[in-house]
Amino acid sequence: MMRTLLITLIVVSAPCAALAQIDQDWKYCNAEGPDDATVSACTRLIETDELSSDDRAIAYYHRGAAYWRKGDYDKGLADESNAIEINPEFADAYMTRGAFFVDTGDYDRAIAETSRAISIDPRNVRAYSNRAFARGRKGDFAGAIADTTKAIEIDPRWIAAYIVRGDNYARKGDHGMAFADFGKVAQIDPKSGEDYRLRGMAFVLKGEDDHAIAEYGRWIEINPKNAAAYTARGEVYARKSDDDRAIADANKAIEIDPRYIYAYRVRGEVYVRKREFDRAIVDFNSILDIKPNDAFTYGRRGNANWLKGDYDRAISDFTKQIEIEPNNPEAYRGRSLAYADKRDKASALADYNKAIEITRRRTEARRPQPQ
Repeated sequence: MMRTLLITLIVVSAPCAALAQIDQDWKYCNAEGPDDATVSACTRLIETDELSSDDRAIAYYHRGAAYWRKGDYDKGLADESNAIEINPEFADAYMTRGAFFVDTGDYDRAIAETSRAISIDPRNVRAYSNRAFARGRKGDFAGAIADTTKAIEIDPRWIAAYIVRGDNYARKGDHGMAFADFGKVAQIDPKSGEDYRLRGMAFVLKGEDDHAIAEYGRWIEINPKNAAAYTARGEVYARKSDDDRAIADANKAIEIDPRYIYAYRVRGEVYVRKREFDRAIVDFNSILDIKPNDAFTYGRRGNANWLKGDYDRAISDFTKQIEIEPNNPEAYRGRSLAYADKRDKASALADYNKAIEITRRRTEARRPQPQ
């Protein structure tokens, strides 16, 4: 009798334990951090046989978003694409794919993905914010402001919309409206320090570096463990050629977050200006260890190698940049200079002509067409 009771308890408790694990996994999978825990929980859900197809799509979406936060874009894009394959009307998966393309600078694809998200879910505030950012980076300030205004209508406390709209006002020179939006961020979340960050950005755009440094300093006072705050201030110090302070701020940012690539970028650029090319290359290597397909960093490392006189490595770096961004004229110009210094005139001329051709095509594409 006792043996039968034990068997029964084991049989009953096993499904209960499995359900409890699934519930726990959903809790972590739905969270927006810590990302490693989110990835692990979502992976367990994806691999179980207990999910409906819709739930599996949701798990892929959350894991893809976690990969995005981790900077692992290839895995993230694959997950969002899997979510869309299961559910072609999954607005948030399109929205997140748009965020990937924003981060990688492919603004046309970002706009296409976020527009698809909005067509499915016209109240998707993140999609409006992401599309606005992409439009602003393409110079469409009116479109960006319209998108963020719509996002704010939907959710008046959506901070990202105020940030992006304020940034676009600042970029078009309407600093009064920009500061109004940045002030609204401070009202919504006075302890975040975002208003100081944003005002600092606005002063940078106005060319008032000392005011920007003061605002970033206040941001650091509120958030002394914020790597981005030190990096932002360090970047302004670098603009002012105050190299020692720029490096000190970048060092502090890296101490706080050893994976914060922008701090390595700021420090690396300062080292290039100081002609400390080996140190610069170490910083660019650190970025590529974290983000292996960062075309811009291959270009910057290529430039450092060229200035150092290591033309073969420079050519290799520019070639890698071209593989990732085949229509980047600056990559061809950089490689052309390295070939020229190697006395490879034919290759140098070919790259120089290719850079001219790409630039001409871009200019013609922007030129108004006759009606």
